[in-house]
Amino acid sequence: MAVGKKVLEQYFQSGKSLLVGGVGGGREALALCKLGYKVEAFECNPNLVDFANELMQQEGFMPNIKLAPRDRCPNSNNEYDGIIVGWGAYMLIQGRNKRIAFLQSIHQQVKINAPLLVSFFDYSRVQIYHKIIAKIANLIKLFLGGELIEPGDTLVPDYVHYFTKDEIEREFKEAGFELIMYSNDEYGHAVGLAK
Repeated sequence: MAVGKKVLEQYFQSGKSLLVGGVGGGREALALCKLGYKVEAFECNPNLVDFANELMQQEGFMPNIKLAPRDRCPNSNNEYDGIIVGWGAYMLIQGRNKRIAFLQSIHQQVKINAPLLVSFFDYSRVQIYHKIIAKIANLIKLFLGGELIEPGDTLVPDYVHYFTKDEIEREFKEAGFELIMYSNDEYGHAVGLAK
């Protein structure tokens, strides 16, 4: 949490409204509430939504985690001061176009210059490995059919996409965010500002 807290202090003003996506069991949302943020959140797993809302209520906070379709941001008709995509949730969205559509739907619900934080696995140091894996897998896909994979797509044991800085920057830009911070210290994370 040291990296996360540092990023929060630098880019997110306390007491402001945040939308947290891919909130899982609610630990991130709860921690943000305890830091003074006004949090609304969403998750695609109904069991985790129930658990997260119970956790929030037990800790004395409004149980406001909503169920959302997988890889989608629900439209809340609110305008948030910032967005946090829960730990690793962004890298679970399969396909560049789906990730960009997800970010675009988030962009519609934030104020100009609102920060967006995403976390992910970075593969900058092992790019050749991921490029070789993608080429081999896509040769097999030519015979079996189906959507081609991208360098960075892996099964560990489920689908996960690893990123480079250039990839994050391009996806942010296409969705209307300007990349202002990228780090792969401890784990990959990036902050963009809504434009």
